[in-house]
Amino acid sequence: MGRGSRSWFPLALLGIAQVAMAAVQLLSRRSAAEGESANLLLGPPSAGAPEYSRAQWLSQDAFYSLGRGLPTGLLWLGALGVVLVGTAVWYAVVRRSVRTGWFVLGTLGALVAVPLLDLVGSWQFRLGDGVRGPLLATLGLLVLAAYERSRLVLLTAFVFAVIAVVLSADIVGVLLSAAVLLAAAFAVLLRRAPDTLP
Repeated sequence: MGRGSRSWFPLALLGIAQVAMAAVQLLSRRSAAEGESANLLLGPPSAGAPEYSRAQWLSQDAFYSLGRGLPTGLLWLGALGVVLVGTAVWYAVVRRSVRTGWFVLGTLGALVAVPLLDLVGSWQFRLGDGVRGPLLATLGLLVLAAYERSRLVLLTAFVFAVIAVVLSADIVGVLLSAAVLLAAAFAVLLRRAPDTLP
């Protein structure tokens, strides 16, 4: 497995970030019943009502469309930024011999590259919000697999990509891919030799 014993933390961090992302997405949604209750409370403006009250009134469909939740692409960018910084700090602590200047430059470069790659995926390849995030996460997992020389992380990246991209529009896909990452993190921890550092 090479140096793969340290890869448990980035895998677990990405899995936890995805669970948090699914929770935020669920909490930010409004239900159809909330849209109907807003119509009952607000009611349509009367014919002689001033113009500002007409502009403030929302139909049920408009109210419901406003409550669809946070944009998936924004959630993925936030989650990937947190995972990237957390992973960088993890490796800085684990590998104390790292050169600080190159380490900081590499971390900042990766933080800038994530939104740029997201823009390229959106504008150039016309990928949807729910596809770009998992593909960027898969790219990060492939970099981690190469760095750690770990076949397990490589296999995890493949399974993650299949689940996250196929079920990208659904919260179930986010949770299943998070479960794959967390299971891989536990597998790395269980396979680690007891006398090695994390």
